[in-house]
Amino acid sequence: MSSVTISGDTHPRAWTQSGSDSAIAPSVARPRFLTGFGQVLAETDLLVLALAAVIFVPRTLYWSAGAFALGVLAVCALRGQYTWRTSLSVGKDFGTLGIGVTVPLMTIALLEGFGPRIRPIVVLAVASLCMLLVGRACAYVGIRRARRRGTFVQRVLVIGAGQVAERLARILEVHADYGLEPIGFLDDDPGESLSLPVLGGIDDLDDVLRFHRIDRIVIAFGNYRSSDLVRIIRRCENSSVEMYVVPRFFELGLQGVPRDAEMVWGFPLVRLRRSTVRTGPRRVKRVFDSCVAGGLLFVTAPLFGVLALGVKLSSPGPVYFRQRRIGMNGREVEILKFRSMQQNDESDTQWSVGEDARVTKIGHFMRKTSLDELPQLWNVVRGDMSLVGPRPERPHFVQRFSEEVSGYEDRHRVPVGLTGLAQVHGLRGDTSIEDRAWLDNQYIENWSAVADLAILARTAGAMVRQARE
Repeated sequence: MSSVTISGDTHPRAWTQSGSDSAIAPSVARPRFLTGFGQVLAETDLLVLALAAVIFVPRTLYWSAGAFALGVLAVCALRGQYTWRTSLSVGKDFGTLGIGVTVPLMTIALLEGFGPRIRPIVVLAVASLCMLLVGRACAYVGIRRARRRGTFVQRVLVIGAGQVAERLARILEVHADYGLEPIGFLDDDPGESLSLPVLGGIDDLDDVLRFHRIDRIVIAFGNYRSSDLVRIIRRCENSSVEMYVVPRFFELGLQGVPRDAEMVWGFPLVRLRRSTVRTGPRRVKRVFDSCVAGGLLFVTAPLFGVLALGVKLSSPGPVYFRQRRIGMNGREVEILKFRSMQQNDESDTQWSVGEDARVTKIGHFMRKTSLDELPQLWNVVRGDMSLVGPRPERPHFVQRFSEEVSGYEDRHRVPVGLTGLAQVHGLRGDTSIEDRAWLDNQYIENWSAVADLAILARTAGAMVRQARE
């Protein structure tokens, strides 16, 4: 198997292939314009809209024309028009641009009324659509030429080294106007006579992404298992690379290829949707967590006082129980709980048991109603935890479960939570760790704000039912 090596010479990202005496340095890295593509399209659209407004709209309606232009740009941005695209097609843009001019037009018409003042805006919308299509065609010609000269190029790692992967890599090399520069392959058992180097096996993925400054990966057919494919995708989620996959049996024209797949010389590249580990959704989730947790701390302040007094009177020791647990990316965090047991030194390595004589009376009540975890709202406010996510575990058991349970480490891709999908399915205490890991990973893969609200609602309902029992 090939391996990644770091050289001390002027080419630090050199690679070597097993069985070969020669070390070949990769091509000189070109500047990466991760936002340049979208910037060119946005500036082109803005220029076209401004020109259309000057030609077709009287000066008295320039404010309405400006609002129309901003609306068009906003709709196009929301529909991903200013993100990187491999295949450039004016025909594919027609639908989005049509929606882009229709939405702000209808909004202005509703605000202004369907009178004489709206007629120039209607003319502007029709003219803008035609001019935008022409502007996009000109911009795409310029972008393709720039890509062939090495600008707006993304460095690509091909996962798999079979016939499909080899043919795709050759096509990307020949047709540079797609803007994807193949750097090499990654495969545990590569084939022969490859046009590009094999940079390592599946276990070398992190090193290859870092040392070769990969922008995108394309998952093609190779000698790896389905479980390896899941592991590859999950390991790429925390990096900045975008992921494409070549669907199986695409040669047969089956309906498994999505309509929005980007076609590269007959090869469909399907972009994989990133989950909640993306920066944007994570920030929204963080703001929501902070607001809700802060509000709950204010509302439950009297209850805090009552429970703290009860804990203090129940047995000698502190009110709060502090424990180190493993959070996002394996980082240790100190979580807070109301102390529900008499003081002991075994909690870090002793698994939960159904009945324990050391549990105090008020501790039994708090555990039954989950009120012992109320102080973890402070952890949420501090950013150590989220309201919803995989429950944090102790370092001793994280190490043990990571060795025994497939996919357990993948739970740590997101912040740990006060409650989670596994908990609302009844997996608390001495229950299946395999099932917990499965549900936690499914939560991450399919995260949405609506799902978080549903889990919070089910958690509140479960707490009420437990209190009544």
